[in-house]
Amino acid sequence: MIADQYVLLFLTALVIVSTYYLCNRFFKVKYYDLIQNYLHHSVSFFDDFSRIRYVGGVDISFSKSNNNSACISLVVIDSETLETVASHSEFITMQVDYIPGYLAFREAPHIRNVLQRLKKNSPSFYPDILLVDGNGRLHKKEFGLACHTGVVCNIPCIGTAKNLYLVDDYVKSQYCPDTLLLPGDSFDIMNSTGNKIGCAIKTTEGSSKPIFVSEGHRVCLQTAKEIVLKCCRYRVPEPIRLADILSRKILRDDENENGNSIN
Repeated sequence: MIADQYVLLFLTALVIVSTYYLCNRFFKVKYYDLIQNYLHHSVSFFDDFSRIRYVGGVDISFSKSNNNSACISLVVIDSETLETVASHSEFITMQVDYIPGYLAFREAPHIRNVLQRLKKNSPSFYPDILLVDGNGRLHKKEFGLACHTGVVCNIPCIGTAKNLYLVDDYVKSQYCPDTLLLPGDSFDIMNSTGNKIGCAIKTTEGSSKPIFVSEGHRVCLQTAKEIVLKCCRYRVPEPIRLADILSRKILRDDENENGNSIN
């Protein structure tokens, strides 16, 4: 009898916790939808800049022991030499859980912070355009991380993703990497409504997989493709590749120094 009561209490508690989680997630998504719809009115998929000399790339690496602890790095390169001219890194704690389609609400505030700190510390090397490790228009609402970041930071922005974001089955049906034979080869990606939302590009001779590029803000797709190709020594554009290396190194050094991952 007592055992049955404990089982009933456990099941009741499980239902309460599950209901709270589902309701909390439901209202979060509705709130995120409202913000995305509001910001979407300000996004531009046309070139809106005077020059592109300094190209920034941002990447976030996570602690092996704590998925909410991470290091974010911003690296700025000279687009002519592909050499680093400025960088900024810092440890961060994620305050928002990841929900597919809403990555911007988890990462964009931290990207904005490192941009502001770089602008304060190295204003001469503030990026003319920013590349993010995520999608822009290649998104179910045509408003991914690169769009969100570009609008809230008022900076030209490009989405560069290593994997194809399956907006719908129509997008999946277009994936044909075998057609990408030479560096610079690409194919456009359309959604089911007929909008061109991104492209897949073979960036270098040695890259066996493409990079998926999409407009973020204040840049058109053709210009985004040209900038990404210009910034590639390897498959991944150089500023993002260097930011990834830097953030991983800082995490690794911290773990070696302290004997464990950051908290």
